[in-house]
Amino acid sequence: MNTPAHASTEGITPELLKKARKRLEFLYSEVARTWPGFIARPGQHQMMHAALLTFLSARSPDDERRPGNNLAQLEAGTGTGKTVAYCLAAIVASELLKKTVIVSTATVALQEQLFHKDLPRLAKVVPDLCFDLLKGRGRYLCESRLEGALKDEAQESLPGDGFQDGFAGTSWQAKGAERDTGKAMRWYKSVAKKLRGGQWDGDIDSLAKPPDPEDWRRVQANASACNGGQCEHFKSCGFFRARRRAASATIQVANHALILATLQSDSALIEPGNTLFVFDEAHHLPGIAAEQFSYRARLGTSANLLTGLRTVAHRHSRDLPASSRPDLVTLGEAITECTNKLAILEDWWTEGRLVSADKPVHRFVRGQVPEALIPECEQLGTLLRSISAVVAGIAAALTEPDESRSSAEREEQARAGVELGVYLARLEALERLFGAWATHDTVPWAKWLQHCANTTITNMPAAGGSAGVTGMTGATGAAGADVMLCASPMTAAQHLARTLWKNVGAAVCTSATLTACGSFDFFDRMSGMNRFADRRALAVASPFDYARQGELHIAPMASSPKGPEFSDELCRTLPMLLREHRHGQLVLFTSRRQLLACHTALPPDLHERVLVQGERSRTDLLAEHGRRVAHGERSIIFGLQSFGEGIDLPGKLCEHVVIDKLPFTPPNSPVEEALAEWLSAQGRDAFAEIAVPRAGMKLAQWAGRGIRTVTDRAVITVCDTRLVTMRYGRDILAGLPPFRITKSKAPPVSGESARAVDPGRAIIG
Repeated sequence: MNTPAHASTEGITPELLKKARKRLEFLYSEVARTWPGFIARPGQHQMMHAALLTFLSARSPDDERRPGNNLAQLEAGTGTGKTVAYCLAAIVASELLKKTVIVSTATVALQEQLFHKDLPRLAKVVPDLCFDLLKGRGRYLCESRLEGALKDEAQESLPGDGFQDGFAGTSWQAKGAERDTGKAMRWYKSVAKKLRGGQWDGDIDSLAKPPDPEDWRRVQANASACNGGQCEHFKSCGFFRARRRAASATIQVANHALILATLQSDSALIEPGNTLFVFDEAHHLPGIAAEQFSYRARLGTSANLLTGLRTVAHRHSRDLPASSRPDLVTLGEAITECTNKLAILEDWWTEGRLVSADKPVHRFVRGQVPEALIPECEQLGTLLRSISAVVAGIAAALTEPDESRSSAEREEQARAGVELGVYLARLEALERLFGAWATHDTVPWAKWLQHCANTTITNMPAAGGSAGVTGMTGATGAAGADVMLCASPMTAAQHLARTLWKNVGAAVCTSATLTACGSFDFFDRMSGMNRFADRRALAVASPFDYARQGELHIAPMASSPKGPEFSDELCRTLPMLLREHRHGQLVLFTSRRQLLACHTALPPDLHERVLVQGERSRTDLLAEHGRRVAHGERSIIFGLQSFGEGIDLPGKLCEHVVIDKLPFTPPNSPVEEALAEWLSAQGRDAFAEIAVPRAGMKLAQWAGRGIRTVTDRAVITVCDTRLVTMRYGRDILAGLPPFRITKSKAPPVSGESARAVDPGRAIIG
C-alpha cells in the first residue's frame, strides 16, 4: 500500500525522524499534562506529525531540487487546535535543524492571539522558547525624518500625502480640510520628547492614541529612504532594535503582506531558505499576494514626482565633490523627455474620454494597451531607469562618511539621503508599471485605467517645469481629474511559486477552510503549489459532531436570488426565521443594500434587537451583543463578509446563523474580469474554476460561525435554494460540515452545472 504524501518520510534520515518524534511526543504530553482543560484530539495529533514531516524535509538555500515535500496544505477543522499542532512541530524542527520559524497570519486578531495568548502558554512548557513580533518599517518612526520635521523643514520637495496616496492603490480619496501644521508640530515635539526620555520605542502600535495618518506618513520609516548602519540613529532606531531582538527569537510572528513584500524586495531581513514558515489563515494568501505583486500610480502625481525631483537633485548635488557630481544637464533632459511622454499619455486618455466620474474604469481587452503606446511605455521605462541611476548615485555620495564635515552638515546629508530614498522607491514602482504595460505575455496581465476625481496636489514645487508638464491637470496643482494607471497579474500563482515556494526552507499552509467543495484543487492552483509534484495535503476533521450539534436549514424561498422579487421575499421571511430563536443570532448578507433593506423592513420588536455592523466598532458591538445574551435577551447581529470569519460566538452567543444567499463574488473588478476573459478564450469555464470554489470556501467559513465548541448547538439557515437545486450547489454542499439537512421538498436538479476541473491543471500557466 502506497504511503500518502502527507505521511512520506522520504529524504529524512531515520535517526533524525526518531529523535524528532520522541521530542514532539514529549512536548505534546507536557501540554496535555499542564494546560487546564486541554483535550488531546486525534486530528490535532495527526496534523502535528504531518507538519513535523514537512519541516524535517526542509531544503537548504542552495538546493535546486525542490520536488515539494517541504510544502504542505493542512486543513484543520474548527476545534482541532491547529495552533498547538503546528507550533509544537515547528519548535521541534527548529531545535534540530537550527532554523528560524515564522508564523504568518492574515489578520491582526490572530497575530495578537498568537503573540499574547498561545505562545506565552507554550513558553511555560518549553522554557527556552523565545518569540517576537515582526512588523513592517512603516509601523516605526524614522528619527532622521522626525528631525527634519522638527526643524520646520516642510520637506516641500519631498513627496507628500497626495504623492504617497497616488501609489497606494485604488482607495485614494481627495483630502478635504487643510492640514493643521501647528497641531502636527506639537505632536512631533511630544513624541520626540518621549523618544529621548525612553518613554516610547518608536512603534506606532505602542502609542496610547493613534496619530493623524498625514502626520505619521511624514516621519514613518521607509526602506528606500533608510541609510541603515550609516545613519547616526541606527543604534536607537525602533525598527532595527526590533529586528535585532526578533533575530534571536525561535518563533517570529508576522503577516502575509509583510512576508511577501520583504521577499519581493530581496531584503536580508528574512532568509527564506533558512526559515520554516507557517502560513495560518492561508486561504487569504493568494489574494494578498495578487495585491502585493500589482503596480499602480496616478499620472498627474507621476509628473509631480519628476518636477520635484529636478529641484531636489540640483539642491543636493551642488555641495558634492566634482568626482561625485552628476551631469545635471543630462538628468534634466531625461526628466523633460519623461514628462513629455507622460503628457502624451494624458492627452490620449483625456481625448479618448476613456474614464470619467460616470465611467470610472477602462480595462484593456486581453491586457493589450494600444499598439501606439507600447513604444512610449518602453521608452518611459528606459528613461526612468536612467533617472533612478543618477538619483541613486547622488544618494550614495551623500551617505558616504565625511569626517571633514561638521555634525550638523552630516545630519543634513543624512536627511537628504532619506528624501532621495523616497523618490527612488517611487521611480522603481513607475518603472515596473510601465514595463508591465509595454509587455504582452502568453498569459497577460490585467491592465486598466481608473478615474481619480477632484485631485489636488500642491505640495510639489513647480520649479523647473517643462512644456510636457504644464498641460497636465494633476501636475498643475489645480483641482481636476487625474487617472490611475494599473497593472496586476490575474492570479498570484506564478509569482508565489517563483518568489516564495522555490525559496523557502519549508512551508505549511493551514486554515479551517483550505478546501473548496471538498477538494484542495482551488487553493492548490491559486497558490501555485500545484507546480510541486510531491507537495503534502491533509484535511483533518473537526472534533465536533456536526450531525448532532447542528442543522443546515434550506429556507423554502420561492424566488430566485437572481430575480428582483427575491429581496422583498427575504424581507418578509427573515422575521419569521429570527423569531424561532431566543438568544444570539448572526445574519450574514452578501451586500449592504440587502442588509439595509431587511433591517428597515423589520417589525419594531425585532428592529430594536439588531446590532448592525459599522454602526459602532466591532469590539463595542460584540460586547453589547454579549451583554444582551448574558441578560437572557435576544440579540441579533447584521453583518457583511468580514463578519463571516474571525469572530468567535460560542454557546448562546450564536444559536442561529442566517445567510441570505450563496456568496458568489461577481467578476466586476478589472482583475476578475480579465481572468474570466482569459479562461473563456482558453475554452475553459471561469464560473466552474473560480466562482463556484470561491463561493464554496466562503460559505464554509460563514457556516462555521455556528458551532465553536463541543457543546454548542446551532441552526444554519441558507435562504438560497440553489444549494440543493443546482449541480454546483451540490458541489458546494459537499464542502460544508456534515450538518443534518432540513429543507422543503427540493425541485429537480437543474441542468445548470459546474464543469469539473482537472486537479492537476493550473488556472494560470
